[in-house]
Amino acid sequence: MRRRGMLIGSATTAAVAVGALGAVALEPAPHRAAPTGAGEGGKVVVHVAPDGGARQKAGLTVSSLAEAQQVLEEKGASTGTVLVQGGTYRDESVEWTYSPAGGDIVIRPEKGTGRVVYDGGGRDGYWLTVRAGSAKTHVSGITVQNYTAGGILFRGDKASGKRITGGSVRNMVFRRLGTRHADGAEGYGAVHMYNSWNMTIQGNDFRELENRKPASYSRIHGVYFSNGASRNTVSGNTFFKISGDPVRASDGASGNRVIGNRFRTTGWYGLFSYFMFPRDPVCGKDNYFAGNTYGTVYPRPGRVKSFKGRPVDWDKRGKRGACTPDPIKVGPGNAYAP
Repeated sequence: MRRRGMLIGSATTAAVAVGALGAVALEPAPHRAAPTGAGEGGKVVVHVAPDGGARQKAGLTVSSLAEAQQVLEEKGASTGTVLVQGGTYRDESVEWTYSPAGGDIVIRPEKGTGRVVYDGGGRDGYWLTVRAGSAKTHVSGITVQNYTAGGILFRGDKASGKRITGGSVRNMVFRRLGTRHADGAEGYGAVHMYNSWNMTIQGNDFRELENRKPASYSRIHGVYFSNGASRNTVSGNTFFKISGDPVRASDGASGNRVIGNRFRTTGWYGLFSYFMFPRDPVCGKDNYFAGNTYGTVYPRPGRVKSFKGRPVDWDKRGKRGACTPDPIKVGPGNAYAP
């Protein structure tokens, strides 16, 4: 049975529906900026532990990311650091809306406490949805597994002009995402970026991102630039066993660089693909694929395609050639090594 996903914010809870673009809030909460003239401001560190009340740290200790966000908002932090104690956190799905002007939000493990794992237990939706705001959000060092739609959704919006700028996803492990591993509507992306710019996706391990039905194999990705997401860099990552294209761009996404990655047992149309959809018939440009190592494709019955000669692909539903020049340029240094 499909479970209904919940995005849990610091003060609000919103039901979500999963559609062609991933998790879309039915009643999106506006991003919350730091209150003026209130709270402590400045740098605030919050610790997250499985039982926040039982293990007090120097500073503040809570039991969930939702509670950590509430603390940062109440204190009016300009820079917020969330240190998560090692352990497995189950069935959390968080909507992050606190975004102080000119600030930074950092979510990472607390050193010396072990590996941090967020396990969705098969729930629908994403682990973390970051709403458009004025701060840069940095997430690192965490394992995210067993969610249907994906890992992190950066939720800007091209039509309204809401953009996410800056930020990073580093040294994460995204595994067992999609309908093959969880009972939900559809898997879309471990890092799914709507109108997100100038972000760094580096040193991550993307593995076992798979949808169950052959008709939806191609719809899940390691990194998905949608809704005009542009000028982002994907480098030094490993992509393994992904039923769709490990990197996908659409909706006019431009200037994205995919460099120095390793791809194995992955890809449907290509390793880096561009799609034009009727919802946004804008051609992307200046996307770049160089210095990558890649091998076999994701297997399916009767399939012989290897990508050896063409690691990138683009498709406009029968209108190939409408975009000039091609949305993706293949640079030097790509190596086929099955």
